[in-house]
Amino acid sequence: MQKKLMVTNIQRMCFHDGPGIRTTVFAKGCSIHCPWCSNPENIGFQAETYEKDGVKGVYGKEYSPSELVHILLKDQDFWDGKGGVTFSGGEPLMQAEAVRETAIELKRHQVHTAVETALFVPTEKFKLALPYLDFFIADIKLLDGELCKTILGGDTQTYQENVKLLHHSGRLGQFRIPCCPEYTFTDENKERLREFLKEYPEIPVQVFSVHGLGKKKYETLNRPMWESKGVGQDALEVYCKELRQEGIRAEVIRI
Repeated sequence: MQKKLMVTNIQRMCFHDGPGIRTTVFAKGCSIHCPWCSNPENIGFQAETYEKDGVKGVYGKEYSPSELVHILLKDQDFWDGKGGVTFSGGEPLMQAEAVRETAIELKRHQVHTAVETALFVPTEKFKLALPYLDFFIADIKLLDGELCKTILGGDTQTYQENVKLLHHSGRLGQFRIPCCPEYTFTDENKERLREFLKEYPEIPVQVFSVHGLGKKKYETLNRPMWESKGVGQDALEVYCKELRQEGIRAEVIRI
């Protein structure tokens, strides 16, 4: 029996989720809890009822790999042979078995597969999906072990092991840094990020400011949203310039 994937959204015409034009599948459930998260519907693993403008709905629907691939292949003409499907979340690798089976079916149709992951997942689970995904976008957040555990609920040792395994596989395509002055964009963490990235100088890095665009979704779930001051464009450009001086291929993006 096929393992089903719990999904909250299938978003088309995405331009920052891997090579070319992508269709992004947002998997429900996450292994960490970033204060700045803009997708609250993807934190919990179970389907959740929400209310928007007086209308009730449900975040989360299960799809078998076959059902999901049938839907995704309808977008094939838009990919133009250069794009494909990206799994995002939440943390899609927490549903590694279902992601793997879906990716296997997509490969039968020569579809390029990618995943955006924070890599705070058990290494054995990560290994299940690794051979069937072509391109990984790996987030970098807090690299201080104690802060990472306290603020995110993540284990930096597991993260570092997974990054090394991913890099060795040749499938690490990109790093991505969500920047907020309260946590990830402090002087101390920026220095840790710089030293970390110097170990992988050939991997492109995208930096972006966290934002409050998920506020309405928090309201539909009747939850407060933690609000960051965000990081201005000029400060992001300066940081990228500093990284480039270290030989790191960094650019600012808007998400």
